Amino acid sequence: MSNLALLMKNTLKNESGINKLKYADKSDKIKAIGMVLLITFTIVMLSAYGFVACFYLSDFLVKINQMELLLILGIIGCTMATFFTSIYKASSYLFQSKDYEMLTSLPIKQSSILSSKIIMLIFNNYLFALPCLLIPGIVYFIKVNTGALYFPFLIILILTSPLIPTIISSIIAFIITNISSRSKKNNLISIVLNLSLVAIVVILSFNLQNVMMSIIQNSSSIIEATQKLYMPAYYFVDALKNNSIISLVIFVLISIVPTALFVYLFANNFNKINSKLSETYKSNNYKFKELKSSKPVIALLKKEVKRYFSSTIYVMNTFVGMIILFLFTVAILVIGYDKIAQILEIAVVKEMIAIQIIGITLFCIIMTNTACVSISLEGKNLWILKSSPIKEMDIFKSKILLNIILTIPISIICFLVLSFRLGFGMKFTTLVILTIILISIFIATLGIFINLLYPKMDFTSDVAVVKRGASVIISMISRYIKWKYR
Repeated sequence: MSNLALLMKNTLKNESGINKLKYADKSDKIKAIGMVLLITFTIVMLSAYGFVACFYLSDFLVKINQMELLLILGIIGCTMATFFTSIYKASSYLFQSKDYEMLTSLPIKQSSILSSKIIMLIFNNYLFALPCLLIPGIVYFIKVNTGALYFPFLIILILTSPLIPTIISSIIAFIITNISSRSKKNNLISIVLNLSLVAIVVILSFNLQNVMMSIIQNSSSIIEATQKLYMPAYYFVDALKNNSIISLVIFVLISIVPTALFVYLFANNFNKINSKLSETYKSNNYKFKELKSSKPVIALLKKEVKRYFSSTIYVMNTFVGMIILFLFTVAILVIGYDKIAQILEIAVVKEMIAIQIIGITLFCIIMTNTACVSISLEGKNLWILKSSPIKEMDIFKSKILLNIILTIPISIICFLVLSFRLGFGMKFTTLVILTIILISIFIATLGIFINLLYPKMDFTSDVAVVKRGASVIISMISRYIKWKYR
């Protein structure tokens, strides 16, 4: 077995927890089985929902003879989802992995190490590629007469589609990490740059509809418009629609060649890049000062704040909801609710505006849950807290307080501004503020409870906890249920 295959095998075992489960007791195995069943049920339900939605959309597209638009939506959705999730995962996977020193000390080629990490990053992105491409692809097959090569082509295209956005996001992540590593406040700069990128994308998305309409109006067909908007999508659609082997080969080459080039260039400088990016700055004029004392909860809260802002992936995965809420509030102040509702395709009914504002505010709060991974992120250092003369409840309080501090002030300020701008009554505003406080406390407490039931203490990167931990998955499902049936 090659070194690359061994690395992939061991990484999959480590991140899936198979080895740990092998020697776990009966209760842990039951929890693991329950987790697998819950994830399977959720995937089946979401897939069924996506299939029904695509099927209804296809009825309309058949009438206007534009069924290829279904494939376009699939490839564009896959590309955007892969790009935005990879852009802040790539840094932890490729350049700041905790197993870097161990791997480089082994007699393994740098290209094998880098390739294994990129493959794992791409493997995770298949979670978005499969539903985005397979469901529209199946509906297209049902509604349109296709050739015998349709499904072989579709499988090849699904396997290669995440490569382009993954490599582009990895390069951007490298640039951001490289810029931030030059400063003493490297984590802060990295967080600011990543959040700024998210803010820019959200702002640009407000004009995306107008841009797309302009492109479509100035194109003779949807296919031509796609070629102008995102060229690989043109070859993707042409390969499936016309069984074009040439388009298939071009799409595969566009995907594989940049990936191979990226691995080759970065592998030759992998040690140098990681060494440079892992540099830290220490002050050489340290002076002893008076030690300050504080209550256990306050001291633990300070520790939580430092841990939170020391991880870019942690901040990016939990603070985006508050960024969206802030930008939404600013947008309403600047251009008005009517225009925002039109962009978001929300029906503007005067009596429903308040309910819609509450729904968006609570949704952003639900998206911000630091507590559901806070215990897992203690990792191997958890024994320090457990052996300290600190009450367990104080530890939980500090983690809940961090979540509350991040959500309640911003949410209340944004809603007060919106209330003043849209003329909500005092009684209504007070009730909503109380709701915001209660929901924030409930979400944080629920996150702690779920993380206690499903901790993930062994990991080589924060991504493994923040993006794929069992507690995160259960928390996401519970958040979706609360949002769906609010």
